[in-house]
Amino acid sequence: MPLPPLYALRAFEAAARTASFTRAGEELHLTPSAISRHIRTLEAQLQRPLFTRHGPRVALTAEGQLLAQELSAGFRTIERACARMQQRSDGLRLKAPTSLTTRWLLAALQAHRPALPQERVLLHSQWMDVDHVDFASEPYDCAVLLGHFRPHPQWHSLKLVDEWLLPVCSPAVAAQLGLQPIPHAPGAPGAPDGPDVPDPAASAAQAEQVTPAARLLQQLPHTVVIHPSPDRRDWRRWCAGLGLAREPDSPTALVFDTLEQGMAAAIQGHGVSMADLALAADALRSGQLVAAVPTAVPTGDGYHLVWPRGSAHDSAIRALGRWLKARVPRLGDLGVERRTLREAE
Repeated sequence: MPLPPLYALRAFEAAARTASFTRAGEELHLTPSAISRHIRTLEAQLQRPLFTRHGPRVALTAEGQLLAQELSAGFRTIERACARMQQRSDGLRLKAPTSLTTRWLLAALQAHRPALPQERVLLHSQWMDVDHVDFASEPYDCAVLLGHFRPHPQWHSLKLVDEWLLPVCSPAVAAQLGLQPIPHAPGAPGAPDGPDVPDPAASAAQAEQVTPAARLLQQLPHTVVIHPSPDRRDWRRWCAGLGLAREPDSPTALVFDTLEQGMAAAIQGHGVSMADLALAADALRSGQLVAAVPTAVPTGDGYHLVWPRGSAHDSAIRALGRWLKARVPRLGDLGVERRTLREAE
């Protein structure tokens, strides 16, 4: 069966979406009678009514509703494809999560711009509970995503840096909890008011038997636990990676949507947050944050640059990947032990 004329399909889709021949005509710059003629042409070819007509009022039939749903999805796909083609000359369109963008990627791309001016990158930073991209429906050429990527039949993938979790806090909070020998004056910025905290080194014999991670869990009831994701998964993963049977216990907790929000709260002295070592590297190096326990646990995930196979921008995306990989945050000078996956298991 030959396809109906595109003008008839477009007229029907607009009339179905707006529920009006008049509004469809305004959208397509046609008269209402022209919209009506196009729809009758379509009905004749399909040999079934798509609208019921009651004077000036029209309503979709059941079969018309089904066709309208499919056509709306199809025209949206066509519109997105045309939009992507119109934007090709602007540069590489890169999608990335907000925490990575704020803590590292934005600075890396700013350095990239003068070094490789012929490879312009348009960054689109988005909050994503689970990092994802759909190159068929989203207008991006590539994306940096957090996950565990296996070979994909439709994507290329380049790992940039692994994800390592560790608890962080401000120097003042660390001193209050007895985790770091950093003195602070009462009421100093970043030192939250609260009850006196027992000294974990009060009993030397007992302290020798308690690991730094276990000692932190003992101290958490005296401060605020900061969860950088609503499902609170990062604290659970860190505790499990160190073989700790218990999870953080605190009478108060702050729950955020992103690692960036959790780290910002920790810098301001609001408690102890779980963080990604690579994203926290600059704050640790500058002293804004300290490691509440200097042991990072791998999650098995990592930040990957991904792009569709057969991309017209393949060589430019590969060049961008090489640039980014050469500039991932340095981790070796932070004084943090990084467990291997085998050790974490």
